[in-house]
Amino acid sequence: MVRGWCFIFLLSLISSFARSQSLDINITRGTDLNFTFNTIRQYNNGIILAGATEITVESSAQWDLYVGAQTNVAGRWDLLDSYSSAGTSNVPVSILELRASSPGGTSQQTAFFQLQDNSSPIFLIGSAADDPLTASGIGANAPGDPSSNAFTHRFRIDYKLTPTMGYSAGVYSMTVVFTLAEDL
Repeated sequence: MVRGWCFIFLLSLISSFARSQSLDINITRGTDLNFTFNTIRQYNNGIILAGATEITVESSAQWDLYVGAQTNVAGRWDLLDSYSSAGTSNVPVSILELRASSPGGTSQQTAFFQLQDNSSPIFLIGSAADDPLTASGIGANAPGDPSSNAFTHRFRIDYKLTPTMGYSAGVYSMTVVFTLAEDL
């Protein structure tokens, strides 16, 4: 018997403003994504949504870009509807993996990585520290916009969700938050 699962997540963007600098982040594609698992193979091997989201960054200052999960219980998917009492409904956000790529190869995370709670996010560009200005290459965080800097200010996000069979069938959700902040 195949149990039905549906994972839904929303993407959210946060820009922080400091001094008189401007920072802008936009999702140009892929804001509400759904994963529906109908076969044992999908549960065990996962489903990949390649290039499902595109993000653009416009900034007049050095910047950092990071991602994390936002849920009602930190680190756990939110259960919206349960179809079974078998298994556990405590599903960690880490079963969702992300991969970020840009035309110029600037993302610091080019392989799939497990999502973490927003309290300990994963940096796609920069770090929690004051980073040196990087105009090109990995970690590029120079001021610019996606029109004139398409290789460094445009990102495609791939998602891979692998729930396996140990979790309760149902509908789960979470919000994935991409945050753009001035590199201070």
